[in-house]
Amino acid sequence: MASFEQHVNVAVIVSGVTLVPIYASSFVDMNHALILLAFGMVGGVLPDLDSDSSKPVQIAFRILAIFIPLMVLLSIGVKSSLSVILSIWAVSTIVLNFIIFKLFLLITKHRGIFHTIPMGILFSQLLFIVLNHTFSFTLFFSTVSAVFLFMGFMTHLILDELFSINALGFRIKKSFGTALKLYDKNNIFGTIVLYLSIFTLYYYFPFKDSIFIKLYTSVEHLTC
Repeated sequence: MASFEQHVNVAVIVSGVTLVPIYASSFVDMNHALILLAFGMVGGVLPDLDSDSSKPVQIAFRILAIFIPLMVLLSIGVKSSLSVILSIWAVSTIVLNFIIFKLFLLITKHRGIFHTIPMGILFSQLLFIVLNHTFSFTLFFSTVSAVFLFMGFMTHLILDELFSINALGFRIKKSFGTALKLYDKNNIFGTIVLYLSIFTLYYYFPFKDSIFIKLYTSVEHLTC
């Protein structure tokens, strides 16, 4: 299994190489390019969210516990006094950090359902929906962001599989096949829910309105 640092480094390299022609073609500006690079890096560590022994993952959960309630409060536009808003924020942060995330680590198993290709698709779908529907980013940028997140996610899975092969000794380790997979054989129910979630979220994608035309329009808007 590759280390956290190796996953981050490889994800950044792959995302950076992919980003060069996109930026050189003026499809994105510098600010958007940096955001895409960040999404690629985040995707590169997402499969390890179920690792309760990883210090970086624990730090990430604490950061998310702080920023997720804040983003939700800002997006829904809560109209109340500052003290009430801060109280809601504090309670939400405590619940996320000490209950939700702890429960999540308790019921998940490392290299389980999070180390599957459909989980990467689900994360990418969620990112697209948040960017395009909640924060009103362009269809082009939202789609490319989802692609970069998925690319980083796949980089993680492939890297883990490569570390399962002892090339010098021509030997395959027991961990081979536990990272890059389409389902978790030890969690069939979770796998079914995962696939149902993916198909359900496609309702939020504008395929019926010809996504290719909209993407072209978004690119034209960015390059004007």
